[in-house]
Amino acid sequence: MEFVQERKNGITEFTASTLFGLDLTPFVTAVRSRITSSLEQHQFDALVMLAFNIGAGANGFADSSVVKMINDPTAKTNYPNLEAAWKAWNKSQGKVLKGLENRRACEWVVFSQGVYKKW
Repeated sequence: MEFVQERKNGITEFTASTLFGLDLTPFVTAVRSRITSSLEQHQFDALVMLAFNIGAGANGFADSSVVKMINDPTAKTNYPNLEAAWKAWNKSQGKVLKGLENRRACEWVVFSQGVYKKW
């Protein structure tokens, strides 16, 4: 609560960037530790976005089919290709959500084409 009270009138852009960087650290670490193949910068960025949104742990990014397929394109998963594995993360509480479909589509465009856009 003290943190909020101290910043009730807002924060500087520098502070916001610092806090965001701290928030991203575990997800950057997850991508660096789980992905063993070479990545382009835009692919790394998209994977950090995905990890940030689905969680970095065993029930999220760490043991996902996405990680398996990037590390080994011949890996056996429940998905026909990497795009399908990526876009399968479109549910909350078992229900497909349009917002998550949009987010996954945007992340996929970053990963596959290097195009950064808003969803």
